[in-house]
Amino acid sequence: MAAFVSMAGAMGPSRNTSAAPALLACALLVAACAGQQPEREEKKRTVILSTEYHDQRAGEETSEKIEAEMGIVQDPALTAYVQEIGKRLVRYAPPRTFEYRFAIVDQPVPNAFALPGGYIYLSRGAVALANTEDELANVIGHEIHHSAARHAAAQQETARRSSAFLMPLLRFARLAAYGRDQERDADMGGQILAAKAGYDPMGMADFLQHLGNTERLAIGYSRLPGYFDTHPSTTERVATTVGRARDMEWERDPSRETGPAAYLRNIEGVVLGPNPAEGIFRKNHFLHPDLDFQLSLPEGWQLLNTHQAVGAISPGGEARVFLMLDSDEPDAKKAAEAFFEKHAQEFRARLERGQPVKIGELDAYRIEIRARVGGLATTAHITFIPYNGTTYRITGATPAAAAAEYVGRTRNVARSFRPLSEADRTSFEILRLRVVEAEAGEDLAALSARTGNSWDEGRTAVLNGLFHDARFEEGQLVKIARAEPYLPGGSSD
Repeated sequence: MAAFVSMAGAMGPSRNTSAAPALLACALLVAACAGQQPEREEKKRTVILSTEYHDQRAGEETSEKIEAEMGIVQDPALTAYVQEIGKRLVRYAPPRTFEYRFAIVDQPVPNAFALPGGYIYLSRGAVALANTEDELANVIGHEIHHSAARHAAAQQETARRSSAFLMPLLRFARLAAYGRDQERDADMGGQILAAKAGYDPMGMADFLQHLGNTERLAIGYSRLPGYFDTHPSTTERVATTVGRARDMEWERDPSRETGPAAYLRNIEGVVLGPNPAEGIFRKNHFLHPDLDFQLSLPEGWQLLNTHQAVGAISPGGEARVFLMLDSDEPDAKKAAEAFFEKHAQEFRARLERGQPVKIGELDAYRIEIRARVGGLATTAHITFIPYNGTTYRITGATPAAAAAEYVGRTRNVARSFRPLSEADRTSFEILRLRVVEAEAGEDLAALSARTGNSWDEGRTAVLNGLFHDARFEEGQLVKIARAEPYLPGGSSD
């Protein structure tokens, strides 16, 4: 589907759950976005990363899942800028048969990761956090080194040796996570690549310092673990990379401007925080301006908003309810029948009942299914709602033994589906990074008041690599956040 929803709920702790490819495929997506690694038996053979060719195959397959789940920033100029930096760095990387690819994922927290075969991803949050091209080049260099050193293959080999049963269960999150020694190696490799390409290797330390400071801020929501979650501590890494940078010989490319002014010109306008184009939460209410609907989810549940689905998980994790786009079938009953026919045999599903229902003024259809999911008897209440040329599917899934406890809340979620009000349609704002010039002697408070900065002073300081009591020079460039009206269709005034 087109850009639908992005993560808008805090991630839960990483854990494994035992689940077959769910009768309701989105349950796996929701679980994955909660930091869980759903286990299932793969029908396709696992790609063993024994050669660069296999790296490329694994990366290609995984990148499709990553991009479908997280979404890719559709900003041709910004994407071209990141790709240009990546290509400059790749010239100095060890030769590999695969081709490197660079993209920006639609994630507001600072993050970066590499998949096998040269698939490199930065989040828009990482782009916004950096203050110079030197900093961003070191981050990209770090990820290039992971791919060039084939760290994913090493991780897979470690898993294979530890347990033969782990191989079919490797997921992109595991392939994109490395050991601490590999992270230290990638820090060094990234600095070396940056220096060879004419970038200041001190940019690695600068970025890490900014990153460490953001740990004290809540700057959005994540669809994957935060940047370098498995890495050595930030303090250790800053000290190590500072010392290494001081000892490295490098020469800046005189033909390229990499300082703050040039960098900020290239990243101005990047979206900060949740993107209204992909739906937003207001408390437990989800509103989507472009698709013109709203939905209320149970209070106190963990809210999840991915590129594929929006939903919630109960505090104990035993129940989940979520909405997905189902099909363009305008008849709700036919959509329900097609869904059941597609999944019945594979999951030994039994249709308990089906009936037409009214969701507001909309003619919908609800079915109750019993199935075996991961060996567990599961009950699913599914409501199919045709609206604006698309049929939406709202699913509540629980273990059969707990179904009675949650069926009321599931039905309430379905009943809450409705169009946006006129007031809602004009209430959306999008937060964008803007670059302003400071006046001589201004402090953060004065600059923020004058420029309409939506960030507080602490966040403004961190995102600009400043101290809280900083005083500006005349014309000094400063990153701020500015809230702008958002109109359905992806535009802002």
